[in-house]
Amino acid sequence: MTGAAAASAAAPAAPSSAQPDHKKDDGKKNDEQFAKVAASLHVTVKQLTTALDNLKHALVNGTDKTTAIAAFAKQLGITVARAEKVLEALSGKPGPGKPVPGKEAGVPAEVVKLLAAELKISEDRARQVFKDLDKVGGKGDDVTKDPVFIAIAKGLGTTPQRLLDGLRKVKEEFAKKEGGKPKDGAPSGK
Repeated sequence: MTGAAAASAAAPAAPSSAQPDHKKDDGKKNDEQFAKVAASLHVTVKQLTTALDNLKHALVNGTDKTTAIAAFAKQLGITVARAEKVLEALSGKPGPGKPVPGKEAGVPAEVVKLLAAELKISEDRARQVFKDLDKVGGKGDDVTKDPVFIAIAKGLGTTPQRLLDGLRKVKEEFAKKEGGKPKDGAPSGK
């Protein structure tokens, strides 16, 4: 979520008789989602609406995003992390580095399984490796010199080169199963 634009995107579209007919369905769908979010937080729709309005006003009036979201969270009696997820859900847009709604979060489960088997680690640990790889700055063979990549490899009890080789092998295996060649943006550092 970023700034006032993201917070204003979180507001539901209210159905109105002034809207064209096709917009009424979208508004109803948004109202239903909004009600579900409110129910999941154990608050009323009015409480959620008030908290969102206060968040928008705070951002428009120059309050920094972190402080505004913290106040939003406090008003609803939830954690800041939960508040950020609520705002993402209401906006219908993923936050930075987040998957598009409707797609599995993160790396495909098959890729996680392949890496776990390749490095002889648990699937949870393999999933964490992919999360940690987001913090790596290097690309290609240079990735083995990146301090974060080195730390990931060390934490796995392997060398950076072995980790890179394993990631490349997993990327290639997955691409074969998917019927294509690896994409340039895959998390292997290749």
